[in-house]
Amino acid sequence: MNRDLVRASEIGDWCFCRRAWFLNDRKTRPSLLQIERRQAGIAYHQGHGRVVMQPRPAISAENIVLLLLLLFVVAYWLTLRVC
Repeated sequence: MNRDLVRASEIGDWCFCRRAWFLNDRKTRPSLLQIERRQAGIAYHQGHGRVVMQPRPAISAENIVLLLLLLFVVAYWLTLRVC
């Protein structure tokens, strides 16, 4: 392999995380503890993603309050125009 040749993917890896690029370039592999921690992080983020992606009710309490406030302002404005 030509060490003088730099690929675009290597530049992207280096920009994202220089330490990870360095370790990957040296063919260093993670320890078992690091693999465990990574798997735990992946599981946590997948669970969090499922919670975040759950559908919310179409009309929440905040939207109802906002709609009522808007209707009140329009009604008040119309009564001022009529008088």
